[in-house]
Amino acid sequence: MSTTVLLVTMASVFVGFLCFGGAFASFMYKKSNKQIWTLFSIAIVLITVIPVTIAVFWATTPA
Repeated sequence: MSTTVLLVTMASVFVGFLCFGGAFASFMYKKSNKQIWTLFSIAIVLITVIPVTIAVFWATTPA
């Protein structure tokens, strides 16, 4: 795996966890539902969709 792909994946997951934490904090501080669900949705995309897409396309690319 190239260093660039690895760093993009790690950054995506890190920012996703920050968004997940932000969604939880927003829930605990009783912020608007729109803010909570927006942060949660962004977190799901960053934690799951982007890393899986990178992994699948990297795995199917011939070396």
